[in-house]
Amino acid sequence: MSDIKSYQRLLAVQALYEFTINKRGMDDSFDELLLHIVENSDFKNKINNSKLLLTKEILKGVYFNLKKIDLILKSSLKDKSKAQSFDKLLLSIFRCAIYEIEVKKEISKKIVISEYLLISNHFFGNKEAALLNGVLDNLR
Repeated sequence: MSDIKSYQRLLAVQALYEFTINKRGMDDSFDELLLHIVENSDFKNKINNSKLLLTKEILKGVYFNLKKIDLILKSSLKDKSKAQSFDKLLLSIFRCAIYEIEVKKEISKKIVISEYLLISNHFFGNKEAALLNGVLDNLR
């Protein structure tokens, strides 16, 4: 990943994952959490001068559209119960990608899928990347 927007997407996934595993809302700790993740990341110098606008937009977009996003994800799966068994990190990747594809709709679906496949490959192997690609590609 070399583009600042790619790093911001990765940061959004990491922050959403953190909120998911700690089961806390996006309140005053939001900016503090982002700062903590950036300070402890390998890409601190690359993202340090950014205002993290894309990261914040994705996180808030997922947060305020979570039910809609989860319904879209569930309807896109052949096995509807599979969404409950997803790894929380994989679920965070799905949610961010679906937000950008189905709610935000500013960037082409192909580019968004490519970006989140790179993020998926950062954490997982080919199996998860293939699942992510298949589900996102089949969105409306």
